[in-house]
Amino acid sequence: MRVQGHGCYSRQVCGLSEGWIVIWVRRYLCRDCGHTMSRLPDWLHPWRWYAATVIIEALYRHLILRETACTIGIRFGRSREANQWRSLRRWRAQLLLSPTLWGWLRWRLGIGEPAPTQHQGRLHLTRLLGEMRIGWQSAAKVFDELTAAVRGSLRGLVHNRRQAWPVTQFRPGIGSDSDSGAKPRALPTEEDPVRGPPV
Repeated sequence: MRVQGHGCYSRQVCGLSEGWIVIWVRRYLCRDCGHTMSRLPDWLHPWRWYAATVIIEALYRHLILRETACTIGIRFGRSREANQWRSLRRWRAQLLLSPTLWGWLRWRLGIGEPAPTQHQGRLHLTRLLGEMRIGWQSAAKVFDELTAAVRGSLRGLVHNRRQAWPVTQFRPGIGSDSDSGAKPRALPTEEDPVRGPPV
């Protein structure tokens, strides 16, 4: 497989501290098969509107601290009138099953089924936090360590809609006239989102 740069596209995402932002995502084209692929920042899952840290913090607040969906939603920019947040239920059920969340860990953590209840969701979340080496009993400790732990869990992964795998297993051929081996000039980070295309 030989890949080359294929432009950028903008994407709206809700980050942990800055609310809704627009980021620019680098796109690549496989010169052999014609498929495109994107390089996401290590704090964002594919096909998700919310940063990975937002998802974990929202689930932690809901499942461990037992805050209401309305309270959590307000924290992340939702309307005060919205008393339910369906994404919380969906994230709870899919947390360790969906490849667009942390589904690649399901077998290692012994997860075979979705989490239909808050109790089961709490068990799944505590397993994930343990995998990230976060002591989940102290909320202050979780919130202090969450961003680095989540980014560490996503760093170096390649995704498609069915699975995720370590980038070390993805070694595209680099043609001499391709920029696929070049380091991107600008990637968005949660602390410093790129508000325009990479230069």
